[in-house]
Amino acid sequence: MSIHTSSQETINTLEAIFEKHKEERVCVIGTTCCGKSTLLKKIPDCVDMDEALWPLLTKEERDFVCQKPWTKEIGDYFDKLIYEKVKITKGMPMFGTVILDCDAVVYLDIADDLLKEHCRKRDADFTDAQNMKASIESDWNNHRLTGKQKFYYVMITE
Repeated sequence: MSIHTSSQETINTLEAIFEKHKEERVCVIGTTCCGKSTLLKKIPDCVDMDEALWPLLTKEERDFVCQKPWTKEIGDYFDKLIYEKVKITKGMPMFGTVILDCDAVVYLDIADDLLKEHCRKRDADFTDAQNMKASIESDWNNHRLTGKQKFYYVMITE
């Protein structure tokens, strides 16, 4: 299912998806600066993947994944840590950058021009965000081939 939405429409869409899958594990993925944290603040009973992971990491693991610029090697290592340490709970959708073991996946996509604007506002590196987005899209496409989960595509438009 593909949906293009405004901010409030995105919230309404996510809440409808979460209600439909309230007895299942839901993973919401998107690149940095696409609006995940903003949405998390506005939708109750959701979990931030980073906040679930961070307390479980050693100093060395945190130092490695926080390096700049973002690279595929860093992303792959971060994914490995997530897979090993974080689990999604039924009825508690998790927002992050990695598709974990779940029943439904929501991809929050964002156009490059809007992503660039969001990165500028947050003083984040646009190239890093684009590289992360490409990695997430690859993971999304690979998981869709398995047919094991339900997939929802939501285009962020503001």
